[in-house]
Amino acid sequence: MAGATPDIPYAQLLDALEVAVVAFDREGRVLLANRRAREEFERMGESVTVEGAFTTPLDLIDAHGQPIRGRDVPSIRTLRTGEVLRDFVMGVRVGDAPVEWSMVSTSPVRDPDDSIVGVICAFTAVTQQRRAEEAVRASEERFRLLAENAADVVYRVLVGPSPRFDYINPAIDSVLGYSPEEFYADPGVVLRVTHDDDVERVRKLGAVGVDNAETVQLRMTRRDGTMIWTEHRIVPRRDANGAVESLEGIARDVTALKLKEAYLSHRALHDPLTGLPNRVLLLDRLEASLARLRRHSGHLAVLYLDLDRFKTVNDNLGHDAGDRLLQVVASRLQETLRPSDSVARLGGDEFAAILPDLGDPIEAEHVAERLLNVVAGPVNLGEGNLVTTVSIGIAGTSDGSSSAAELLRRADFAMYSAKDRGRARVEHYDALRPGDGP
Repeated sequence: MAGATPDIPYAQLLDALEVAVVAFDREGRVLLANRRAREEFERMGESVTVEGAFTTPLDLIDAHGQPIRGRDVPSIRTLRTGEVLRDFVMGVRVGDAPVEWSMVSTSPVRDPDDSIVGVICAFTAVTQQRRAEEAVRASEERFRLLAENAADVVYRVLVGPSPRFDYINPAIDSVLGYSPEEFYADPGVVLRVTHDDDVERVRKLGAVGVDNAETVQLRMTRRDGTMIWTEHRIVPRRDANGAVESLEGIARDVTALKLKEAYLSHRALHDPLTGLPNRVLLLDRLEASLARLRRHSGHLAVLYLDLDRFKTVNDNLGHDAGDRLLQVVASRLQETLRPSDSVARLGGDEFAAILPDLGDPIEAEHVAERLLNVVAGPVNLGEGNLVTTVSIGIAGTSDGSSSAAELLRRADFAMYSAKDRGRARVEHYDALRPGDGP
């Protein structure tokens, strides 16, 4: 008859399933096993006798690796209680072969008077999945073992509207003086220990994470109040949709490195004897002052200073005395000039000063005269008082059209003119005779 349901043999239907199906009778004998089940038996080196018994004893273990008692074997449990089981994880070992894992579901078979006469078991192979999970757990355990004993801080932050620490290792205690539990209980701790200028950066990291691996330096305060520099190497972790769901980071205290960098940077730009800026830094500051002058009207002057007869001090009293004299002169120059002025040691016994924001060019000459008097004050170098003098050249500009190097050369030329005209005096470049300048 057209449209009638085809009469497909029951066994053929079972063999078409990709799930292993085994039926047991009341005594636990195998009544039938579909194609997939027979293939699994063969792969494990197992078979079923004509009496429905397995030829090789089976070791059955639960999801935790513990032996399953006979009464708790899924098929026997269902025969005993009539219970329907779903997704019972069970391992099967035949002899010395590796454990094969399955997800077992059972259903009782009843006769017309509702007595249990058998059980049907469906086995879904999960060995590969189980081994992958075990590999992940082993990897996580290795990570935790390494992290727990690492000197650097290792952490994972779940990002979003309410970010929180998912993991942080014990090294946080030695670095910041806080325990991991304090960060778990109160995610706001990280904001309280972060420097005010870096808080917004931390907020953004917690809210949206980063797109790619980044290195971030943050200032943080230890529990004892000490401010330290920390360097964080941060990597984003994404969910199945590609959205950043967490950040994994490694942080370390780099305060010593920052201090060393600052020291080296200071040495590169400062004179080691007097602590004053050197020529490189002076020219940089002079260029910045000239750039401001081009935007705003005013006047700027550069003073070039050279001690008079300094070689005589070195020759008669020694270089140590000469160094102490340079330090005294440097200190007097700093104390006399305004905080907005810059003074530098250019080398040897030569100094220079930048006087920005002058109301009138004459102010530079007034400052230079004060410096003449200050430098000429007696200096006690341990062998009586010494009086030294200085010659000063001035070069100024009101429009910033000159370069820093050019302005410094003009002041240098004016200083040599002061030397030629008797020393211990001030000469202004603009006041020199035409043709005298460089």
